[in-house]
Amino acid sequence: MSKRTHCERCRRPEQFCYCAMISPLDNIWSVHILQHPQESRHALGTARIAHLGLTRCTLTAGEQLAAGDPADIALIYPGQGSQPLSILKDQPPRPLLFLDATWRKTRRMLFESPALATLPRYALESPPLSRYRIRREPSTTALSTLEAIVYTLGQLEDAHERYAPLLQVMDSLIEQHIAFMGIDTFTKNYTCNDSVS
Repeated sequence: MSKRTHCERCRRPEQFCYCAMISPLDNIWSVHILQHPQESRHALGTARIAHLGLTRCTLTAGEQLAAGDPADIALIYPGQGSQPLSILKDQPPRPLLFLDATWRKTRRMLFESPALATLPRYALESPPLSRYRIRREPSTTALSTLEAIVYTLGQLEDAHERYAPLLQVMDSLIEQHIAFMGIDTFTKNYTCNDSVS
C-alpha cells in the first residue's frame, strides 16, 4: 500500500490541503502558541491554521516557555486567576500566549511550569459557543485554540470580521472530516472529548 503524500506546509494529505484557502492576515497583537508535542500529531489541530493564517504568529512544540520567549507575554487561558481580556484593550499591544493541547494537558503544563503559572492570565468574557463540532468541550465556554485566538484578536483589535476567514477554514476541514467518516459515525463517536485544539 502506498503512503499518502502530505503537504509540507499544512501537513494535511494533499487531497485535503487547505493552503489555498489561507491568505495571511496582519495581526497587531503578536500570537505565540505553545503546542504540547503530542498535539502536533492530531490531523485536525487548529493551531497550524493560526500559524499559517497570521503574519505575526509563532508555533513552538514544548511544555514550557523557552528562554527566548518575550518577557511581557500575556497568557490567554480561562479559569481561576484569569482577568477579563478587556483589561488588555486599553494597553499597548503585547505578545499573547496560547496553550495548544487537551484541557487536561494544559492544566498539567501550568502546574508543572512555574514560568507559565506566574504569567499574567486573561480570559475572554462570554465567548460564543465553540464551532469545533468533532470534539465535545468540557464546558460551554471552552474553545479550540484557533477560536480562542480569533476571538481574542477580534476583541483587542476591534476586528471581529477581519479574522473570521480563519474560522471558515476550520469549518471546511470539519465538514470534510465528518463527510469522510459518515454522519452515523460522527453522531456515535464524537460525543465526549476534552481537547482544546
